[in-house]
Amino acid sequence: MLNGVVKFPPDYARRYRERGYWLDKSLATEFAAVFARYADRVALIDGERRYSYADVDRQSDNLALNLIALGFKPLDRVVLQLPNVAEFVILYFALQKIGAIPIAGRAVDRVGARAVLVPSLATFAVGLLVSATAQAMPVVLVGQFLQGAGGGGLYALSLGAIAKTYPDRLRPRVMALLASMWILPGLIGPPIGALVATTVGWRWAFVAPIPALMVAWILISPALDLVPASADGPPEHDVGTISPALRLMLGAGLVFGSLTIVEPWALVGIVVGLLIGVPALLRLVPPGTVRARPGPPAVGACAFLLSAGFLAMDAFLTLMLTRVRGLSLGVAGVVITGATLTWAAGSLWQSGRAERWPLSRLALIGVSLTMTGEVAVAVTLISSVPVVIAYLGWAVAGAGMGIAFPTVQLSMMRVAGPGEESSLLSGVLLMDMLGVATGAGLGGAAIAIAAATGSPLRAGIAGAFAIGLCSLLVLAGLVRRIPSGRSPG
Repeated sequence: MLNGVVKFPPDYARRYRERGYWLDKSLATEFAAVFARYADRVALIDGERRYSYADVDRQSDNLALNLIALGFKPLDRVVLQLPNVAEFVILYFALQKIGAIPIAGRAVDRVGARAVLVPSLATFAVGLLVSATAQAMPVVLVGQFLQGAGGGGLYALSLGAIAKTYPDRLRPRVMALLASMWILPGLIGPPIGALVATTVGWRWAFVAPIPALMVAWILISPALDLVPASADGPPEHDVGTISPALRLMLGAGLVFGSLTIVEPWALVGIVVGLLIGVPALLRLVPPGTVRARPGPPAVGACAFLLSAGFLAMDAFLTLMLTRVRGLSLGVAGVVITGATLTWAAGSLWQSGRAERWPLSRLALIGVSLTMTGEVAVAVTLISSVPVVIAYLGWAVAGAGMGIAFPTVQLSMMRVAGPGEESSLLSGVLLMDMLGVATGAGLGGAAIAIAAATGSPLRAGIAGAFAIGLCSLLVLAGLVRRIPSGRSPG
């Protein structure tokens, strides 16, 4: 055993061998069999260059001999720093053949969960401070963006840790436990937020969570040492993803910022944002995501539609209850509490069936409940409909999200190979966050257009709710495309 390597737990090793995942064969042995079986088939395409399996085998053999001549030996660690070219693959195989250890990968898959925790918490804290001290709305939005980036990192860390440390049969229960964390914030958050905003001021609502972040670091950090990091994550996910990510953020900012400006010149911002952001997005997500191709690409598309459909209503529900139905902020906040409780209950119900039911079936049930709840909320825009229907409807929608949301994440966990769990889940979370921004952004645009044209607020909110329902309707037709295998254990 290499120094510094954390051994797999004995029960994991035993189970992997029993199921045939571990065959006690070296990678070089496995490669040799593949190279021989498919010798004449195309293995690599790099621009105009094509390599058969025999070509890769021969060239990696030659390179391995040269590496040995240069002094490389078994168990040497070798950092690979190459772009996505054929030479990367040939060098990787050459290192495996001589028993050296190629180092590649990213984030949780590469450096471990603990190393991701501090930057994510720090980014979230900086976002809180920026929002708390902002003197203008654009600065508040910058703070919200930083909070989103930090929160996304923390959620990716959580899901990656679950995928790496729990067997498939336990993951639904752990994700249900993860959902239950919203119960206490859902119970005390709305009344405390309303109290803070109406007494000491809204800025303190951003400052209050910062001490909790310090406590979280103290409590969580030691346990994350138990989460294994992979030494050879997918080579395509390297520093080359940083530039597309920045372009996506810039493009999304232009689009969603321009959507709320009802002026002819805002169309230029939308077009430019799309031209910048769409190509970047296509580089960051699996091919076929935009078309919801069956399998892993469909998971990202479904995550996007689910979040867009939910946030288009969630972001403006309190506004509807206070400005259209005349409720106080404190009373309106109770609707969030109810949905939080039913979300946790839905996740608990889902966790007991995820092993036995196809995931696509569970997801469809969740989406159907969410749509039903949103229809009930939407009809309360009519003044003659009792407002209690909105509370009941949003509770049903919360239960639906509690079923659908973890099911989408779980479907990606089941197809992720060892060492690529966090990398694949990060793509799903990217689409999830983009869906959040899209649902809220398009909903805000509907309200802005209503205000600019002199239409009542009720009409603008109705437009936002319609966007959410349309997103869920499309999702209901696509959800059968997600990987739907039952638990192998």
